[in-house]
Amino acid sequence: MQYGLPGDEIGYIWADHPNYDPDRKIQIASADTLIRRVFPENIDLLIIDEAHLRKKRILKDIERLRGKGVKVIGLSGTPFSPFLGKYYDRLIKPTTIGELIQRGDLSKYEFYAPTKPDLKGVKTTSSLEYGRDYNETQLAEIMCGSMLVGDIVQNWLENGRDLPTIAFCVNVAHANYLTIQFNLAGVNAEVMTADTPVDERQTIIHRFETGATKIIVSVGVLVAGFDSDVRCIIYARPTKSEIRWLQALGRGLRTAPGKESCLIFDHSGTVHRLGYPDSIEYDELPGKSDGMEESARRAVEERAEKLPHECPQCHYMKPAGVYVCPKCGHKPLRGEDVDTDTSRKLNKLGKNQHQSTKAEKQSWWSQIKFYQRQRASLGRPVSDGWCAHTFREKFGEWPDGLSNFPMEITPEVNNYIRHKLIRFAKGHQRVQKVTENAQTTIDLSQERDERREIPAGSEAWRIMQAKHQLQKNINSLSQ
Repeated sequence: MQYGLPGDEIGYIWADHPNYDPDRKIQIASADTLIRRVFPENIDLLIIDEAHLRKKRILKDIERLRGKGVKVIGLSGTPFSPFLGKYYDRLIKPTTIGELIQRGDLSKYEFYAPTKPDLKGVKTTSSLEYGRDYNETQLAEIMCGSMLVGDIVQNWLENGRDLPTIAFCVNVAHANYLTIQFNLAGVNAEVMTADTPVDERQTIIHRFETGATKIIVSVGVLVAGFDSDVRCIIYARPTKSEIRWLQALGRGLRTAPGKESCLIFDHSGTVHRLGYPDSIEYDELPGKSDGMEESARRAVEERAEKLPHECPQCHYMKPAGVYVCPKCGHKPLRGEDVDTDTSRKLNKLGKNQHQSTKAEKQSWWSQIKFYQRQRASLGRPVSDGWCAHTFREKFGEWPDGLSNFPMEITPEVNNYIRHKLIRFAKGHQRVQKVTENAQTTIDLSQERDERREIPAGSEAWRIMQAKHQLQKNINSLSQ
């Protein structure tokens, strides 16, 4: 054993395990195994790992054993569950996330917030394990929006490409949609959920560790007990839960050879609400009635003063109090319009002027390319030039630097293209009418030339007059 514990004193409560021996002084078992078996009675000390997880049977055993004088120690990297104060007396903090990062025991990180979804109207639900959090059904409807998903894919292609990445999603539908879009963009991504069989999980993790799979898209798993080398986190699951937030980010904070830091792309707006992982600290256990609510409230207020701020230029999350962005050097000017980088062909944004984000432009371009693919499948193709001009009509610029991967078209883009085609058809009709009128003018001028050569009053002159009157009648009817 690493810390000098003699192996012959350690037994495993595990069927068919070679070290199974109920007479040994130290016994190791999973919570699920203990729940299925009769809990040992002759113990003096109970140590529970991942104590923030709410296992009803284990919690009942804690109460029963404590009544018999058994000492209980709970271990957790996120001791914030609302129920903990009922079963444990006090919180011991041997170290903090910030100290572990400074010592090199955890990886440094870089935070970017490319997008921040609008969560107005999303209801909040409560759970004993995670506390108050967003309603998952409503959350998934918002996060499955094509613009948000398109931004996640495009941002990773530009800034996280080839980094071993874990993406955290709201539910299975959200994870499947994001995975499909990554694969359409040529990136090997796989979904892993709580329902994925254990052997299949191990196969996916093996492909991830060998580089065959670039991204694991996770729902409810990989938040604990996952030790692979992760260099990038995509967080696309908005949350109010500090436990969910820290458990997910912790997958990227593990150190690895050659790893300088972990890139964290927050597409959920959570970093704006909860802050950096090393800024979340409590000095007391939650859930107790002896002033703990006031202590928790103070902790939240103090942390609000330390929340990072997003750089409007590169979306890097600057630590509180940092004025000039340490990544791009942008220096915000209070009370002035936002000046953009002219080398990137971006316009200056006025106070009342809407500036389309890169995510919005990418979403539209991907949907235009999807429309092109649809037309081609129907045998009525549109050219690349038509696509580019359609984009330029909408945004006033060419789609330079945007990815050509298609994304299913939304009613908004479909209606825009439909109205464009209607305008084109009407314009074509007007041009055709003008052309016909011009031809009529030419014909009449030719007749006038001819009339000058025909003697007035002759038979040919009378026929020419009748023809001229007939043409005037036709023209008046067509107007």
